[in-house]
Amino acid sequence: MLDYAYHHNVGVVVFENLFIIKRRKFTKNSSANRKMSRFAKKELLQYGIIMAMKYGFKVLLVNPKGTTHSKEHDEVMRKYGLDRHTASAYIIALRGIESHNLIRKAII
Repeated sequence: MLDYAYHHNVGVVVFENLFIIKRRKFTKNSSANRKMSRFAKKELLQYGIIMAMKYGFKVLLVNPKGTTHSKEHDEVMRKYGLDRHTASAYIIALRGIESHNLIRKAII
């Protein structure tokens, strides 16, 4: 995906900030909780950030809280005909763009 973005002149990459998610209990199923808690989210995110920086992208980390269970999420799903996960990714990207624009305005 980063290679595709590089060849289409993308300048900013937005990731969910998985470092702030600390909970280990996600569901009532103990085997699912074990599988999720053993997932190497820190290593995956570090690898994604390093690879994005190698391509020369500016990396933004966005808090994923409220991207799945919100009124905005339901509106995006209905308006654009997206599934739940794509709508969450869309909202995260919008938050990243908004924070990037705020940073740019503060610098200027």
